Amino acid sequence: MKLDLLSPGVEVGLVTTNLDEMVTFYEDFLELDGQGVIDFPGGSQRRYSLGTSVLKLVTYTPAPPEPPTPGGGRAQAGIRYFTIGVNGLRGVAEAFAASPYQVVEPLTEFAPVPGMGWMFVADPDGNWIELFGTL
Repeated sequence: MKLDLLSPGVEVGLVTTNLDEMVTFYEDFLELDGQGVIDFPGGSQRRYSLGTSVLKLVTYTPAPPEPPTPGGGRAQAGIRYFTIGVNGLRGVAEAFAASPYQVVEPLTEFAPVPGMGWMFVADPDGNWIELFGTL
C-alpha cells in the first residue's frame, strides 16, 4: 500500500504533565511558531510549526499514570528522539550552553562531511532532540 499523503511533513506528539516548562522550552527558548491550541474530549494539544512538520504538546485529563522516561534511545526502545536540521549549529550549541537546558551529547563535527555537525539536547521532560546542520 502506498500512502497518499495529505501533508509533506509529520506531526510529532509529545505527551506531557509539565506543560508550562515545555511551553517555555519550545515556544520561548526554541521560538517555534505557535499554531494554536486544540481541545478534544479528555485533553488538549498545543501545536507548533517545525518546517513542514508539526510538534504537538499534548495533555490529558486525567494525566497518564506513568512519567516520561528520559534518556533517549539508551533508556528505552521505541520512538526516543526526533531530529531537526538547522543552519548555524555552533550558535545553537552556544545558546544551549548558556541556557538551563541539558546538552546530552555535545556538538560533534561529522568526520566525513566537514562543516556539518550534530548534537543531542533534552527538553524539560527529558525527551531527546537531535540537532544537525551546518556549523
